Amino acid sequence: MTLKDWLDHRESKAPWLARRLNIGAWTARRILAGQRLPDVPTMRAIAALTEGDVTANDFYGIASAREAA
Repeated sequence: MTLKDWLDHRESKAPWLARRLNIGAWTARRILAGQRLPDVPTMRAIAALTEGDVTANDFYGIASAREAA
């Protein structure tokens, strides 16, 4: 699942995400648009915030073990 899909499903926007991840709103928008990859601490925070629904693999298009099964 992409981070954008996760946010859309929850009817949330980039500014909300930025506040939750403690990053700038512009950075959040660029991550959502696929123009920037999150750094490692932000990637960990995304996985925690989404309770594992969005992982580092999702940014690279790699299927997780549970998706492949």
